[in-house]
Amino acid sequence: MLFKNKMKLSGRKFFLFVLSLFIFFFLSHNLKAQNKNDRGFPAILEADLSAAATEVYHLQFNSAERHLHHAMVLLPDHPASYFFMTMLRWYQFTYDSLEYRNPVLEKALEFEAERTITVAKRYLKKNKNEATGFLYLGGALGAKGWYRVIRGQWIRAYFDGKKGYSLMRKVIEIDPELYDAYLGIGMYEYYAATLGPALRALASFSIRGDKWAALRSLQLAQYKSRYVRLEAAYFLWSGAMDEGRLADAKEIMEVLTQSYPESPLFRWCEIQTLFYQKKWVETILKGEKYSADALKASQSGNSVNPFNLLLAKVYYHCGAAAFNLRHYDRAKFYFKKAIEQHAEFVGWKAMAILRMGELLDMEGKRKEAIENYKKVLDLPKAWNSQRLAKERIKKPYQMNRRNGNNFISSPLQLWNAELQ
Repeated sequence: MLFKNKMKLSGRKFFLFVLSLFIFFFLSHNLKAQNKNDRGFPAILEADLSAAATEVYHLQFNSAERHLHHAMVLLPDHPASYFFMTMLRWYQFTYDSLEYRNPVLEKALEFEAERTITVAKRYLKKNKNEATGFLYLGGALGAKGWYRVIRGQWIRAYFDGKKGYSLMRKVIEIDPELYDAYLGIGMYEYYAATLGPALRALASFSIRGDKWAALRSLQLAQYKSRYVRLEAAYFLWSGAMDEGRLADAKEIMEVLTQSYPESPLFRWCEIQTLFYQKKWVETILKGEKYSADALKASQSGNSVNPFNLLLAKVYYHCGAAAFNLRHYDRAKFYFKKAIEQHAEFVGWKAMAILRMGELLDMEGKRKEAIENYKKVLDLPKAWNSQRLAKERIKKPYQMNRRNGNNFISSPLQLWNAELQ
């Protein structure tokens, strides 16, 4: 599985390295407190926090926020609901792309992380030897580490993550049978072992981790934890995608989609997996089913349709799949659909406009193609869209003269390639 093949360094993997603690605390959403009778947080909070986590999987952010505010009212001095609010801001910020930039959400994320730290420290003053306070304090520090990552503050991100890891170790010292905690420890150890010595920004700190100790921790979490087995599957899917173990990734995502069949997030991950496998027809079929469900949800009269949030991304990949099948008219149809979506993140729109320009170049419609490339330059930078648009303005897009088979990959495979 995750440790079978050597991983290649990428910005996405360093992102996961710093975020391992943060991701763990969100995903172990049903964890109950540190003593024998109540492990993780009081039972009075479980209904709201579990409901909030499920709503996040379904991209129903407003509903999740209502549950969390209610939890804060129930127990204002407990750190759990504050940390979950930090998690909510993270998902609001990143559900569509790690390329998304929103100063308002960035500040909200930073505020919630700092608030969680304050509440967790106050909790620890009253409950000095309980794992709960250390659990959420470590999670909040992991969230701060992620915030540093998106700001490019690699060294500060590393030290926030390291502090969080130390707190995780302390949780295990207090309660070694809290097996859910081993997931975060194993993730951090693994990325410290594989990325610490390789990343230029951190090379001088002699960062080391123990890959085999990490594997043992992950196995404990996988086979003995009460609540994080499904969530570990999501992490393993991401690792499998990064490593190119796409059959494993597909198998894992099938488990997640079966567990959360109404989750737009996991439905999208299934489409992404098929695209990486170059299963173009299956990608389009799953994309069409996603689109149909989005339309059905819109017609149901619901004020919030979470499927629409990822439609631009789904349509873009359907267009790319159609292009790779040489069904160029169909590709134009899907790219046009991607452009029409009212997504908060405009990166998919920019990439779709770029592809429309390339298709127009292929048809010999140079003037219209240039108009599309110029539109890309008017939009915020996303992946390599602006660089390619400038190149296409100078020189028309052409089919490969050797085999006549140009190929469109996913922009997600380009995430922070400059860090490699």
